[in-house]
Amino acid sequence: MKDETLLDRYLADSLRLLRQAAIVLPRQATASIYHHEGAAKVYQTGALFIKVVDRDYCKSYVVMQEHQRYPDHYHRIKTESMYVLYGELTVTLDGKEHRLGPGEIIHIDRGQDHAFYTEKGTVFEEISTTYVPNDSVYLDETIRKAPYSVRRSLLNETQWEELLRHAEGESVFRL
Repeated sequence: MKDETLLDRYLADSLRLLRQAAIVLPRQATASIYHHEGAAKVYQTGALFIKVVDRDYCKSYVVMQEHQRYPDHYHRIKTESMYVLYGELTVTLDGKEHRLGPGEIIHIDRGQDHAFYTEKGTVFEEISTTYVPNDSVYLDETIRKAPYSVRRSLLNETQWEELLRHAEGESVFRL
């Protein structure tokens, strides 16, 4: 399957999960699909991040499909909290697993190794200090050395508007 078609399907599946979670998407936001091991493996490794606020603080919705993981990393500058809205999330923080459900939160300090995983799919809020490009340091050397263009796809303003138009229906979104 071509990467674009796969990412279109991934976005459609993410929209379904957002609807199940009753999340109302903001009119203005930026979205990125992280696929750390390449777009072909997005259902195994990565997440959809929808950045709603990016000021002195940042708020994003994070959507992950069933059996999806986000690789082990730490931040040089950023501190963050993960607040589960829907589904379940397992966060490995400094080697210890924390299982979270709706309404539960975990705080991650600068420099703390963390990774996360969902068995059945999840939507959570990431509340953090300001987003800083290249602040994440991945423990996997292949991921760490890969440029953003290989491990992430950005949605432009037109694509975001199209995504919002299709958010209520079952129409296929085209990346």
